[in-house]
Amino acid sequence: MSDEQKMADVETLARMAARLAGCNPDKHIRLELGKVLAFDDIAWRYPDFLSRADAAYNVLIRPLLLPA
Repeated sequence: MSDEQKMADVETLARMAARLAGCNPDKHIRLELGKVLAFDDIAWRYPDFLSRADAAYNVLIRPLLLPA
């Protein structure tokens, strides 16, 4: 599988993670902690959604282990 296809799949999973968390995946989010800009992008690119998507992707591409 190409890196381009993996990135597209991870984006799809990150969008799903955002939606399941109650966020519109395409909504722009600006998160400031004090005077520090912590995040300024669309929701599905939030690091937590991307890390969950990457973890889900890695589980989904593993070979299926069937009982003997």
